Parts: sequence; structure tokens; C-alpha cells
Amino acid sequence: KKGIEIKVCTDRDCLTDGAQTTQEMIEGLARSGTKSVTVSKCKCLGPCGNGPNVDLRIDGIRTKDTRPSKGGSSIFRQVNSAEDVAALFEAANIQISESSIEKASATYKVQSTRSFWDLDRTTRIALQRLIYATTALTMKDAVDTGTFDMINGVEYHNSYNAIASIIFIASQFMGTGSAANSVDGPTGGGDRVRFVRQIIDKLFEKSSVKRK
Repeated sequence: KKGIEIKVCTDRDCLTDGAQTTQEMIEGLARSGTKSVTVSKCKCLGPCGNGPNVDLRIDGIRTKDTRPSKGGSSIFRQVNSAEDVAALFEAANIQISESSIEKASATYKVQSTRSFWDLDRTTRIALQRLIYATTALTMKDAVDTGTFDMINGVEYHNSYNAIASIIFIASQFMGTGSAANSVDGPTGGGDRVRFVRQIIDKLFEKSSVKRK
């Protein structure tokens, strides 16, 4: 048996919503609990923008959120207070003393650093798809009207394909991948921009050119 496992999402959106502090609070309260708990990090759990999100499993079986306001979700969403963590432990039949909860409330402050323009992953994906659809429809209309590769009445060969390619490549930096900016991402951060930077660094290491 695997026992009680608690996994905290540390992907981009949950980190923005304060997942690092949530994990520290869970680990702190787990030490005062009545049962042994394994606490670890994990990748995206799904409801991006509603974090920090936490996955609770007992002997490998996922346990639903028991908080009345969350409607029995399979993922514990918005675990941003000591009371939320206490509810998480209660779902696993772990008792936490009131004094420990009060101490955790005073010690750990889960705060989101999300700004107005810091869109959650679900919104970024929707925006990315909208850009794709707009580009495709524009190109289709140009084909139907016989104006493909025409800019201000002048034909530029492969110009539309080039524009579409640029839009597609640029959209890959929107952070729509589930591991974008995660603590445990495959590139030490998961972010595609950082990944490209690492590739460039490697190329310069193998050449005689020094990058400033």
C-alpha cells in the first residue's frame, strides 16, 4: 500500500497563486498530524487559475474535496489557508489540533502574484486557438478571393505562409504547455523561452563566438 500521498501542483499558474507556500504549510501541519503523510510536487492537475491545486490519494485512490463550497471536486482547489489544509487532512482522516492550525495561519501567508495581464493557462490556450482560427480564416478568405500573397495590391511570394509561420512560432511562447514555468519542468523551469536560451548557450559553448 502507498499510504497517504499529497501532491501539490507546482506548474506556472499554481506557483503564481502561491503553491510554494501551500506546500510548506502542508508539510508543516503534516508533522503535527496523527498519521504519516508523503508530500511532494507534481505537474498540472487541470483547473488552472484556481490554485493552488492539490491532489490527495489514499493507497493510490484519489480522494474528492469534502469542502461544501467546492462541490466534491476530484482536485482540492484554492488550498490557500490553514483551514483549507486542515480540511484536506480531515478528508484523509488525519486530525490536526486547533493550536497547530492557528500557528500555521500566523506563519504561512499564501498570496497570489497574478496581475491583470497574467492570464491563466486555460485562457492562454483559448487565446492561442483564437489566433490560429483568425489566421486560418484570413488565409482561406484570401484564397477564395484570389488575393493570396497580395499586400496592398502587390504580390509577395510565400508572404502569407511566412506570416502564418511567424504567428505559430510566436504563439509557442505563450506558456500553454502544462509544464510551463514549473519547478520540476524538463529544462529546470519548463519555460520554452528559457529552453531556447539554453540551446543558444550550448551552441555558443561549441563555437568560438562569445555571447555578450
